[in-house]
Amino acid sequence: MKQSNIFNKLIIYIIFLLLLTACNTNKFEESNIISIKEKKDTDCYYSISFEDTSSIVDLPWANDLSFDIIRIHDMPEENATLQTIINTNIKIAMTSWINGKVLNTDAVNLSITCHSSRYLSFVNSFMYESRDIDVINDYITIDMLTGQRVYLNDLIEVNEEFVNYLRENASKIKAPPHPLWQGVPNLNEYSPSELLEELNRCSYTQEQLIQNGYFSIDDSIGSLLFRNSFFLREGMLVITLEQGGESLITLDVDDIEPFLKVDKW
Repeated sequence: MKQSNIFNKLIIYIIFLLLLTACNTNKFEESNIISIKEKKDTDCYYSISFEDTSSIVDLPWANDLSFDIIRIHDMPEENATLQTIINTNIKIAMTSWINGKVLNTDAVNLSITCHSSRYLSFVNSFMYESRDIDVINDYITIDMLTGQRVYLNDLIEVNEEFVNYLRENASKIKAPPHPLWQGVPNLNEYSPSELLEELNRCSYTQEQLIQNGYFSIDDSIGSLLFRNSFFLREGMLVITLEQGGESLITLDVDDIEPFLKVDKW
């Protein structure tokens, strides 16, 4: 019976990963390169490829765990420095926190949720099938104009006004990509101050979560399993909260424009 439940959860998770990619891209089986030519207000051009961590010499755990990391190339020559910064920060974001129990993963799945001239947003999912399919979803968003990793509080004003907006406009929260896997959180279960704290935690790095956890990363993956974060879809901001399982607050950027610190994407 347990094997059957695990298999069913695995099927649901695979479906979720397929549905998650909303900006017309994912890792192709036939081609290892994704190209983008933006047609809006920029001539930005870049390609995305994937490099296995086993080929990266400075990762101390490369012999124990391998997965694909994103590499950017084919940017215009005048953006060569920016391309280097982007690749460096992607590598740091995807690999710097990995150690200990994380290395015992059964599979790692990479999905790109949005890529444009301004933002690259993706999730790297570390699956632990032997633990009844516990999953560490590592959400990362990169500003393609600066090369820096961005966090929720870089994109929107995370404050009491935004908390009140969410609590008073539940009807504007859209359904998650796959309701069988994830749900919409019940925001009424939080007090305003509690919800504000939960939203602030969306900007924690993996290292901060590990540091604040009850156990070291060598002893447990618990602090990483129960984390809040966010990712981007085209025209949407998706906030993830752990509320008895990962729940998604999916918002149209047009609806939250008063809270944006940046231009709409």
